[in-house]
Amino acid sequence: MARRLVYVIDDDPDMLRSTAYLLEAMSHGVECFDDGDTFLAALASLQPGCILTDLRMPRVNGYELKAALDERSVGWPVILMTSENGSETSGRAAARGFSGYLRKPFTADQLVAALDRGFAALGESRP
Repeated sequence: MARRLVYVIDDDPDMLRSTAYLLEAMSHGVECFDDGDTFLAALASLQPGCILTDLRMPRVNGYELKAALDERSVGWPVILMTSENGSETSGRAAARGFSGYLRKPFTADQLVAALDRGFAALGESRP
């Protein structure tokens, strides 16, 4: 059985490393990107998976990344990660079509729940 793929996009190297470590411990395939531009440039060569993206990043932020994916008709689940607090941000994320919202720092259980919803949207069940 193929491992479920997760693409993590975050400009904070510590967050990128710790999230990748957690995902690998959960037996996910993980590919990390330190900015949205690099992810979008690689998109054509990537297999479908869930995308975890930070909201606040230089050049392409999480909202802009989601819009670029929508313009390209990429329907992969996108989960927004942010340290911002408040229902306004989660409401904006839902209105823009994000499949999930995680407030940093998040727990492993919160991550699993968000990914389970995302992979269900891709038609994949938990291995």
